[in-house]
Amino acid sequence: MPNRYKRQPGSRSYRNFSDETLQNAITELKNGNSSYRQVSAKYEIPISTLCRKYSKKNMKKWGGQISLTSDEEGAIVSTILYAGDWGYPFESVDVRLLVKSYLDRQGKKIKKFNKNLPGHEWYNLFIKRHSSLLKPRLAENIKRSRAAVSRTVINAYFDNLAVTLENIPPQNIVNYDETNFIDDPGRTKVLIRKNAKHADSIMDSSKSATSVMFCVDASGGMLPPYVVYKSLQMWEPWTLGGPDGCRYNRSPSGWFDQSIFEDWFQTIIIPHFRRLEGTKVVIGDNLASHISVNIVKLCKQQNIKFVFLPANSTHLTQPLDVSCFRPMKIAWRKVLKEHKLKKRGRLTKDIFPKILKSTIERLNISQKDNIKSGFEATGIYPLDRQKVLNKLPDNESPASIVVPQAMHDMLKESRFGSNDGVTKKGRRKKYNVEPGRSVTEANMTRDGDNEQIMETDQNDETEDNQINTIKKTEENKTDEDDDYLLNQLNDFIEINFETDDIVFEKEYNSADETVLRVVELAQQNQYAINFETHDFVLVKFETLKGNFEEFVGQISEIDGEEITCKFLRKSKSMSGYYVFPFIIDEATVTRNQIIRRLKLISEKRGNYQFEWIVPT
Repeated sequence: MPNRYKRQPGSRSYRNFSDETLQNAITELKNGNSSYRQVSAKYEIPISTLCRKYSKKNMKKWGGQISLTSDEEGAIVSTILYAGDWGYPFESVDVRLLVKSYLDRQGKKIKKFNKNLPGHEWYNLFIKRHSSLLKPRLAENIKRSRAAVSRTVINAYFDNLAVTLENIPPQNIVNYDETNFIDDPGRTKVLIRKNAKHADSIMDSSKSATSVMFCVDASGGMLPPYVVYKSLQMWEPWTLGGPDGCRYNRSPSGWFDQSIFEDWFQTIIIPHFRRLEGTKVVIGDNLASHISVNIVKLCKQQNIKFVFLPANSTHLTQPLDVSCFRPMKIAWRKVLKEHKLKKRGRLTKDIFPKILKSTIERLNISQKDNIKSGFEATGIYPLDRQKVLNKLPDNESPASIVVPQAMHDMLKESRFGSNDGVTKKGRRKKYNVEPGRSVTEANMTRDGDNEQIMETDQNDETEDNQINTIKKTEENKTDEDDDYLLNQLNDFIEINFETDDIVFEKEYNSADETVLRVVELAQQNQYAINFETHDFVLVKFETLKGNFEEFVGQISEIDGEEITCKFLRKSKSMSGYYVFPFIIDEATVTRNQIIRRLKLISEKRGNYQFEWIVPT
């Protein structure tokens, strides 16, 4: 346990004066107009103390003496601050181990420390001595992708932002973001019996959450919120008693998709901007669902500039994230707790609007100041890039010898990664294993790019079925297989190519060579493939490793060599079928990326099955 000094009752007070008072007393003694006794009575400083200070004897700092010198502690403080700036703050044990490492390297031995490792008491006093620079706080974990935001990215962002925001009034600059309100007031500190192992508080809660879109402007105003419920239907009680002007919607996932975002933009942003004059600016994150052709057209019609924040930088550049959502969530938990103490059960959708309204009303006193502080802290209004740059570490090497070059390089590599680039995700294979059955590495065999799980029991019927599904090799192919494949190829040519002059017979050594010849001719554009809108096609995309992955898509627009496709995903409910995702996945590709046209053979409730005309 750390030692705590307790003053004995009746003992004299110890150093009951300030440094300024002591200096005034010494100055009066030097003038020679007063004696030690007179100065002692006047300033209430002991005569012995005045004698030592006047003659400059025993000038050590009052109180217990520190184990390390002031310069050594200063070097430790610099190291702690430097590591914290790079996103790797020290814990108490890290600081103690740092001191031990330093003492061991210097060959010093301090008796107060057990094997040169300082204790918790030394750490607490060390923090107290340097409280002007150090402060213990709870760390907030951020992903490496967010930590990798560099000063170069931020400078480029502010270079463009300075042009966009030139001569724009604060009320014309808005920032939007969505957040979740969960049905859980959170944990609080309570008093319980000392020997109790758990502190249980009876309160109904659930993991459900409701998504709400907020939008604020640089003058401190807040636009009406937009609520999205997780539901397929919308009921009237879910829209009653909420904030003024609040709008409500629903989606199967409970999140904003492209159609809902467009509705929010048309019903909240456009009416608000119509009341304002001049150019308007909308600032937000760069999610794919937050931009569409319709929104671009609306922005052009209404003289609105749409600004995207740098990727993975919203914790630095988004006003709502920086200063608004945290106090809002604190108020939400307080209001929700008050509601749950009065009523049982989880938070239902008909109660949610009333709780949201109470939360916003509770923030009305400080809401405007918080919004303005958010725009100021992110350097948007007034425009000041240093507000963000000061939160990022400097990439330059440290000029001081306190922080070695090796430590600088280590922290830089840990935060931004090595020169080898981003770690690429390895390819994963899914094995069809029966539920309840385990496998080992020895049970897995590889055949080309296909992997099959083989059971050790030779008599197992499952093994026979898996072996029969392995791809046939060239040696096992028969003339019938080749004839069938050639017929398929001729059908493929007739459907896909703009000429009927190509007829493949057994002019190659094998049918596989015929397939390769068809693909080669298509890639060389010797025979153009006659695509039409609404055709289903197979498209290839290059991966980070330089390989190619194939995706099923439907052509929605053809513009010369550029073809726009909407892509499908594998259906989770029907094996072998494909389905369009809820959020539209659309991209523009070239003709060279399209491998073949697909023949639709079945369609069931929005699930599509295709015949692979040319085998791979």
